[in-house]
Amino acid sequence: MDNQKNCTNRYSPGAGLNSPVKRKVLGLVASIIAAGMLAGCATTYTVDDGRKLDEALTTQVRNFVDGQQAVRPAILASAALHDPDCTKMYVLPFGAATSVLEKDANTRVALVRVASIDEHLRVVATSPGFPVQPGAIIEELDGYKSDNATKMLKELNELKEDGKPFNLKTASGQSVTVTPLQTCRGLVSFFNPGKHGNDQYYHWDFVGLPDEVGAVHLTPAEAEWIVLWTQGLSEEGAVRMKTYTYTVEALKMVASSVLSAATMGAGGAAGNAAAAAGSSLSTAFAHIVAAEAPGIIAQATAKAAANSASLHGVSWVASTTFDRADKWAFERMSKLGMDPRTGLELQLRLVQAGAVHNGLLFDEHRLEQINRLVASLPENPQEPTAQNKHATADMTQAGTKGADAASAQ
Repeated sequence: MDNQKNCTNRYSPGAGLNSPVKRKVLGLVASIIAAGMLAGCATTYTVDDGRKLDEALTTQVRNFVDGQQAVRPAILASAALHDPDCTKMYVLPFGAATSVLEKDANTRVALVRVASIDEHLRVVATSPGFPVQPGAIIEELDGYKSDNATKMLKELNELKEDGKPFNLKTASGQSVTVTPLQTCRGLVSFFNPGKHGNDQYYHWDFVGLPDEVGAVHLTPAEAEWIVLWTQGLSEEGAVRMKTYTYTVEALKMVASSVLSAATMGAGGAAGNAAAAAGSSLSTAFAHIVAAEAPGIIAQATAKAAANSASLHGVSWVASTTFDRADKWAFERMSKLGMDPRTGLELQLRLVQAGAVHNGLLFDEHRLEQINRLVASLPENPQEPTAQNKHATADMTQAGTKGADAASAQ
């Protein structure tokens, strides 16, 4: 365990300081440093004091936890592909979280009340067969112990990257051997609830989704689609993203101008996508769209176009390869025994849940691509389990009306 020897020490300025002013200033600095060290010596754990919390915040926490618990098994399942065509990374059979760096008191209380997440490092999501339950406090990692959850999280990440089995002990005394598994590079997670809960970020190593995605209560197949999509984005978009990061970003003024121009075109892009949505409807999507949801495809494509145009930096560059990530996920779903059309059903459920500020929604171009892929399937796979399937002709008519409505917004 960190012995935190500095907790019992005080910083004192050296004896060679001749100026009284210098002594006073450095004495003040010394007091601040000492206070900082003492503040880090004992962690204060948040308890639910019963305060009234904003419903939107508690909903964010629930969505965060639901999302994390949905994708963790899917991440591990993707390892079964043993895909030879991708860069590899190590993953763990569980996810962990802590509120130790959260500054907002209401968010800390919401995390405790809804998800039992506090300043400890706790297990929040597991894959099937992992014996430690969500909520367990991680007390020791391969012999390493610390009361500082940030240090514990760093140690956990280092053990994961090492790729070798290690021991994990919980505060209740449970001891398990954890074996990291290799999957394709590209880890998906969700932004912490609170100030950044609605953020989104796309990178070749990591995709951070807004908590709204968890609101749909992802099915195992939908979670798998998201995991494979993230891995596809990494593999298919890494070159572009790295080129931007290492070269274009160095010329920030030029990049800023380009991104501003792209953002200014967001309204037009959204309108064009909506207007054209009626002509892009296909049998594949019509099979899964509810009869009482006219125009839902038009809404999805319009929102997707607007969302991509609103992204900046490396996330904007990543958006130029979203279509390649779609194709990557589609081609690998069937290899895991899942319906490759799941991505289409996910569109419907995201829009119905109001979760439209993320890169998972198809714009017109991406929808057309998925339709072509579905049409090329050698056999008609089992239909997704969406409710209220409708006839192609009727759905096309409804979609056309919805396109007109979306254009008017």
